[in-house]
Amino acid sequence: MKYFSKISRGNIYLSPLNTEDFEILTKWLNDDRISDWVNNTKAILSLTSEKAFLENISRNEDPTIKALAIIKKEGDKFLWIVDLSKINYIDQIATIWISIWDFDEHNKWYWADALNAILSYWFHTLNLKNIDLHVYAFNESAIRCYQKVWFKEYGRRRESHYCNWKFRDEIYMDITKQEREKKNKEQILSLSK
Repeated sequence: MKYFSKISRGNIYLSPLNTEDFEILTKWLNDDRISDWVNNTKAILSLTSEKAFLENISRNEDPTIKALAIIKKEGDKFLWIVDLSKINYIDQIATIWISIWDFDEHNKWYWADALNAILSYWFHTLNLKNIDLHVYAFNESAIRCYQKVWFKEYGRRRESHYCNWKFRDEIYMDITKQEREKKNKEQILSLSK
């Protein structure tokens, strides 16, 4: 078995990384449709560099980074990586990075399941209080997904990302543990009426 369910939610589960996925990551990250979205347009990535990246991140030697694979339950299909970085346990803050770049699966809202699973784990198991993320303004489907799980915009860096002859804004969003718990309670109460 390549994957192991650490956290499960909806149609996905989160698993420790599998270094055998370096070939598909290399394919995705060299696809210009994907590299534009993840700010990787200028890089040319090799099988060797992606294998080294996966081996390094899967060792989990850096306590400020935690990464998991997002796996579709049906067929145990690898979709992408979710990673929490810049973890500061004293201030209880971190930054999340998540993308699903299998274009066959891209618009099927697995992001929401993955975000809900990981936010529960990070807020309750790691006792974090605030998680933020950065997203490009042109990535409207991602922004809708983040809003669906109650992230709020707290800032914008204008024309900070150059890609394909255009400058684009970068949006900063975050969510607090308290806000998430309040929204979850509201949702439960509305369902019970």
